[in-house]
Amino acid sequence: MPERGPYESPYFSATFYPEDTSFATLAQTIRKSCRTVELFEIARTVVAKNDRFIVVLAPRAAGERAAPSAESTPAVRPVVHVSVPDGLPFESDEAAVAHVLARHLDSFFTKAEVEVEPPKGNFLVINRCGLTGELLGPPNYHRYGQILQQHYAAKVGSRLPFEAFKNRIETVRDPEVVKQWLDKMRRTVRYTWKVAAPAPAAPPAEPVSESAPASAEVAAPEAAAPLAEAPVGPSFDTLEDARLHLLTQARDKVVRTSESVRFKGQLIENLPPGEIRLAVEGALERQRRFPLDTANALRGRLRREHFTIFKKGSKGISYVCAVKRRFRVPGQTFADSIGALIAFIESNPMVRAGELPAKFLAITPVAAPSPSEVTEAAPAGPSAEDRARVARLQGDLLWLVREGYVTEFIDGRLFAPPPMVEARKKEIEAEDHDPENFPEAAPTAAAAGEVAAAQAESADSPPAEVSPVESAPPSEETPPAAQA
Repeated sequence: MPERGPYESPYFSATFYPEDTSFATLAQTIRKSCRTVELFEIARTVVAKNDRFIVVLAPRAAGERAAPSAESTPAVRPVVHVSVPDGLPFESDEAAVAHVLARHLDSFFTKAEVEVEPPKGNFLVINRCGLTGELLGPPNYHRYGQILQQHYAAKVGSRLPFEAFKNRIETVRDPEVVKQWLDKMRRTVRYTWKVAAPAPAAPPAEPVSESAPASAEVAAPEAAAPLAEAPVGPSFDTLEDARLHLLTQARDKVVRTSESVRFKGQLIENLPPGEIRLAVEGALERQRRFPLDTANALRGRLRREHFTIFKKGSKGISYVCAVKRRFRVPGQTFADSIGALIAFIESNPMVRAGELPAKFLAITPVAAPSPSEVTEAAPAGPSAEDRARVARLQGDLLWLVREGYVTEFIDGRLFAPPPMVEARKKEIEAEDHDPENFPEAAPTAAAAGEVAAAQAESADSPPAEVSPVESAPPSEETPPAAQA
């Protein structure tokens, strides 16, 4: 049986864009390192955690929809109902209103528990929720329907359909239970409408005498006038009455309709079960497997941040770097140490930066001995001369990477393209597409003669000649050996 892929909604599409704060941190990291990263890897980093992206949800146009099953075809085009306080999308107006009442009622009402007169009447039986055990009330009580709906929405809705919930209601004939319900109804929550107090009018400015010195201060009034108390809004002893008042007085602050909506990724968990949640979670799972849409959404943002995006190879793999690539032309010269280093990297493509001291300088790193092996005759660390050579190597490599002559990948691999004619160089730099791909791995054997000559040139060059012939790097990018 073939494996079923992530759900794809025929009615809604979801796209993921980087959240501003996380994107700024990611961009700063890439910019500081000057390393080259695959665009898909950046996209995978963005969708890896919900707090790193923004979701843009929109209904699909009729021509874009996948063919749904016959029983699930809606009669009308889907619309998005948006909860105004937090921007979450819902499939119906009622669901959005219920969400606002459950999560954001404090934004519109102040709540206080008060004591009221208990209901009057002849109550012989009490209905009780079979799931929570909470007393709902007698079925002949005039507010029983409201209480039933409120209890289901607040405590049962996500667990059971409403009809199944009604079938689980128990009927109790016990005077003690009736008394318990009456005592419970003596306490109720009162909802008082929040009315914004008008801003106090600013007192008229005192005229400043022209003869007063420039440093003179205007005297403050002796006592400020007391602020007017905020008017008290109407109060309601039932949630249904408060809901009705809210929807008649401030509906535009509760729910609105839109053809697209943006909300934070961490709010996905607050979406109720339904088509919208399935659409978002299915799209997110597909992007985490193959983030093509997220990568395309990232291109424009990265270009606006002045990153270089180029394609490499016949597969069209896109790479991102804060440094624009530069290519050498035949006969171009550098300082001896830099020329030797770039020749070595060209002859050993995809060599790692951490391997250069051993492979390029023939300096074997000394492993730290364990405490049991430490003796008075323990071997000494690298000599001062070796440390100076490694420091120069690091400075030269940093300059080559920041100038764009050497590509350093996020895992430390290095690549230096061979010199090319001026026409070919301009063509690649203009189109940002190189048909030749990066090598898969470093070759097993390098050209021994070229490497030995490059190492000899690097060892014979005096330490003072660090800057290249073509253009000297800034001092903070190529530090002297003593500052490494």
